[in-house]
Amino acid sequence: MVLSLALPTPTSTQKSSGLDLGNASLGGDAYNQFQPDSDYTQDGYTSRHRVVAYGVFDLPFGRGKRHLSSSSRLVDALVGGWQASTNGFVKSGTGFTPFWTCDDCDPVLPGNVASGAIDAVGDFNGPSFRPVLTGSYKNAPSGFQWNASAFGLPSIGSNLFSQAGVVKRNTLIGPSTYGANLGLHKSFQINERMSVQLGADIDNVFNHPMLSPDANDGGGGGTFAQLGDFNVAVDQTTPPAPGQQPKLLPITPDLVNINPDFGRLYRSYQQEGIDSRRSIRLRGRFVF
Repeated sequence: MVLSLALPTPTSTQKSSGLDLGNASLGGDAYNQFQPDSDYTQDGYTSRHRVVAYGVFDLPFGRGKRHLSSSSRLVDALVGGWQASTNGFVKSGTGFTPFWTCDDCDPVLPGNVASGAIDAVGDFNGPSFRPVLTGSYKNAPSGFQWNASAFGLPSIGSNLFSQAGVVKRNTLIGPSTYGANLGLHKSFQINERMSVQLGADIDNVFNHPMLSPDANDGGGGGTFAQLGDFNVAVDQTTPPAPGQQPKLLPITPDLVNINPDFGRLYRSYQQEGIDSRRSIRLRGRFVF
């Protein structure tokens, strides 16, 4: 039996002020470019706790084994000499950044930031804005990861970045998950030079849904961490001064669309070399 177990430190803290864009060759946009260190926090798509295990072991059947040790040559040829292999993982959740998107914030934007590139997540899906934390987001309704009512709208004034309660990058921690693969195989020796290997590889053997979203659903272009979208309205009764943008009016409920899927998951995600659903591949190999 061969068993390999990868055990990182019980609590892995990987922090930075950078943006995790996967393998993108372009750097992302810092939300507050005047104070980039304000986003120094846990990196995205990294788990604080993670265990990965690999193993290969002989099944205890056939001659000389614990079970069927006195079997005939025919029975031993059928049930003896089989090996099993497995790999699996268990990990805690990864970080996500809650955000609002703005439907008509160009060229007039909250905070007079004068740039439609403002991006709450940093993966080029703006304009988007960080919410203000107003309560506990951990008391989530059934079927959701977080409580959406704990997040308020961003400021439309000059305190857009400095407003009390503006959330940091990767404030939210998503669901933990686990998965395992299993393989069964045996080699039948024909002669000294030739053999046939038969077996099956079962991906995601427990058919367990792995609910840790990838960058598509969990990033700034997905719905998992999106609180909703809003529109802005300008004061049409007071002309703006030369060189200034029009005065924005407070964001009223009729200008807001709540995302009903915030913190809710509908599908499984491939990760750690394990498929999102159970699949079986039959193996047949002739070696000479």
